[in-house]
Amino acid sequence: MRIRFYLLSAVSLLASLAAAQQFESFGLQGKTVTAMTWYGGSLYTATENDGVYRRTLGELDSGWVHLGIPAKNLTSIFVFHTFCPLVCWKGVLAGADLQLTQTNTPLIYFYQQRPDTCLQKGSWAAADSGIDRTSVARINALGGIDVCHPIAPTYVTAFAAMPGAIWRSEDRGKNWKQVWRDSSANMLTFAADSKRLFFSTDDEIWAGGYTVNNKGVKYPLILRSTDSGAHWENRTPPALVSDECRALALHPTDTSLVYAAFTHSLLKSSDAGKTWRAVNFTETAASFRALALNPQQPAHLVAGGMMSHIGVSRLYESKDAGENWQEVSPPGVVGIVNSLVFDPGDQRHVYIATSRTGVYRYPRLTVGVAEEKSAPENFQLSANFPNPFNINASAALALRLNIPAADRLTFRLFNVVGQEIGVWKFAAAAGAQNFSLPLKQTTLTGGIYFIQAEWREQRVTQKVTVMR
Repeated sequence: MRIRFYLLSAVSLLASLAAAQQFESFGLQGKTVTAMTWYGGSLYTATENDGVYRRTLGELDSGWVHLGIPAKNLTSIFVFHTFCPLVCWKGVLAGADLQLTQTNTPLIYFYQQRPDTCLQKGSWAAADSGIDRTSVARINALGGIDVCHPIAPTYVTAFAAMPGAIWRSEDRGKNWKQVWRDSSANMLTFAADSKRLFFSTDDEIWAGGYTVNNKGVKYPLILRSTDSGAHWENRTPPALVSDECRALALHPTDTSLVYAAFTHSLLKSSDAGKTWRAVNFTETAASFRALALNPQQPAHLVAGGMMSHIGVSRLYESKDAGENWQEVSPPGVVGIVNSLVFDPGDQRHVYIATSRTGVYRYPRLTVGVAEEKSAPENFQLSANFPNPFNINASAALALRLNIPAADRLTFRLFNVVGQEIGVWKFAAAAGAQNFSLPLKQTTLTGGIYFIQAEWREQRVTQKVTVMR
């Protein structure tokens, strides 16, 4: 019996080591990364005691660049990039926790770089005007919507979540106004979706957290706004007690499809939060902190956090739109998972921000995703030519597509956060043929985009690099 026990222990250890090898350290070792986001080909991180870092991904990998330490105890980060006819702006908002310092210092900091090339290092400035620092001690989350189009940079809508309130800024964090308040609530997370090509007021923003009743019982809380935060409606699932919403994820093209990670459960809504249902997840000891959806393969999601009361990391994956989940992380490999980010330009990786062990990436998550295999082999979309595409030199995007049979064909153009910014429809013949998609010069800026071809409910996607 002892020999059998040793054999089983050895098998378990080898399985754990094999799984551990799938996790690749991606820098910032020894640091607690409290929040992470992706924007414009780069990762941005907020750390507990070491400030903000940026890392350019892909062939131009820069390694981690330190952007400075605006404050200790950073909790959140929001990155944007906007254009106007004369000036390009890059901006980073970082939120802080003042509870440990007990000093009248800013809650939110703004880091600005101009021009767009970022050759010159930016600087940090206070960016919490309007928020009463004497009554608010912590920013739990930052989120929002920026405008990747040639209009004034003031059209950046940022949101700050904190105990008891949601605040909004429409001028890149210079001034804030309270747009929702409940003294019994604590808001913890945001998820945003934008429908606009130009300035409008119909952007969708979701917020999650919890509320406590007069008997001290905690209930989760989910809010939805469809007018850029001016009004909010309660979309909380019923019957959840002693729980809180820690993370939200929206489908990039179907905003009726919403996912929510609670402390001990994962829920899904197919009607924009009017009704919710639990998905097939049986690990009751998991405590979730993060949730991410692959914008190019929306059926692919990951959720992470820790084992309750143990502090050991956990990572879970779904390949069927959140219906079923499986664990993909062995215990103890990385620190507690605080944030998860997909790189829209590289579907092979998800990036994992952790406590005490920096950033990891997991390169095998998309293997076997059903959506990757849905398109038949003879329905193929070739890369655009030329690539990169110079919008100043041409007013149309040239593509070559092989179609198995004559039928209706739709092209859709998405930006890096999954927002649809162009649609073209054709009555296409069978066989290999060229297509020219007319582009207005005001609809695209320099950056990464994705062109998707749809034929008979089959879809194929290619990355497009645009230069100006």
